[in-house]
Amino acid sequence: MSLSAVVLLCMFCTVTSEACAVPSAQQWLVTGLQTQLENDVKQQSSPSPSVVMALNLAGGRDSRATKRLIQDIKGIKEMTSGKVALYVLSLQSSCVDPKDVPAAGGNINVVSALEEKTDKEIKHYYDTGAPKTTYYQLALDILALCVEKSPDAKNAAAILIKAVKDCQTKGCFGVDTASMVALALTCVHDGMSKESKMEGAITETLRVITAQILGSQQESGIIGNIYSTGLAMQALSVTTEFYPAGAWKCSKTIDEVLRKMYEGAFTNPEAGSQILPSLVGKTYLDVATLNCFSDPNITVHYTVINLLIGPYFNYSITVKVPKGSVLLAALEAAQSVNPTIFSFQTESTSWGPMVISIHGVNGSTDDKTYWQFLSGEKPLDQGVGSYKPTDNEHIVAKFSTY
Repeated sequence: MSLSAVVLLCMFCTVTSEACAVPSAQQWLVTGLQTQLENDVKQQSSPSPSVVMALNLAGGRDSRATKRLIQDIKGIKEMTSGKVALYVLSLQSSCVDPKDVPAAGGNINVVSALEEKTDKEIKHYYDTGAPKTTYYQLALDILALCVEKSPDAKNAAAILIKAVKDCQTKGCFGVDTASMVALALTCVHDGMSKESKMEGAITETLRVITAQILGSQQESGIIGNIYSTGLAMQALSVTTEFYPAGAWKCSKTIDEVLRKMYEGAFTNPEAGSQILPSLVGKTYLDVATLNCFSDPNITVHYTVINLLIGPYFNYSITVKVPKGSVLLAALEAAQSVNPTIFSFQTESTSWGPMVISIHGVNGSTDDKTYWQFLSGEKPLDQGVGSYKPTDNEHIVAKFSTY
């Protein structure tokens, strides 16, 4: 086996426990996905609410994206119920009350708009035997209404209970829809008393729907397909009481997702937005409990210096990254702001990514040169994929000899 193949295998061989968490050696993959989504949001005049919500769950709240979300609310009448539900969840995760959204001409109650659209879904179901849009959107509606503690969530949940019962032998829900149903009913279940007449029906429905999701597990750990796995992970992580212990090998799923990420499976922002929450230990149910009173970002001062080979340079930049990010995220942020100056390249090693080039200047084993990273004047004892800078820390990348 070649050295490069051994390195690649070692990057993923550390996932050995059943804890549903990304190992520290692979955190750079998650950071890279988050940076990719942040860049997408910055480039979009109308950011995707699902991408914004995922970033908020990961701790990367962006006030500019929130402002653009609010501007998009003016088109709420033309949106489907599921799209409105996404805006409700995204606004809540952005620390904006969806019941009182500031807008030109007067504040808008987006929750009330969602209740009206959900009522139409319910009426259409009782008239025709199917929701106006899809069961996925109806489940998303219920989840958003439940997070906002709307009584309409419980009324609409009765339709999901019946739909799951009707589909029990038909298997008519895909993994995405089944996962959204599980998230919605878990929210409703957690908000009701044990004495509620619906409690038993929801409990049984959650047992059925989680069994359907688990039945879609592949040997590799993927659930359904790679793009449905993110929602399935969210659903299974909040419904553990409704399926047998050991029925889901979470660490195996994480392992395979990381492999697929390394291969570039989540370049589509919507696909990335569904997998990111699970990789940072969050689900859509956590939207209601996000901390809106602390700054989720830290400031990193970054300098690149080359005084060894001409042309010499010394450039500095200040960037913001989510609190808890590894140093690689700061390098990526600097590169996204000014790629001409702060471009860099990495090489995978068994210790994680190693920076081999900055601003077109490459390290060389022949010349015994490399890029050394320091905090102020103190060399770092960890790589860029592991070291986590603190707020206002000054990181220096210096072209050096050994």
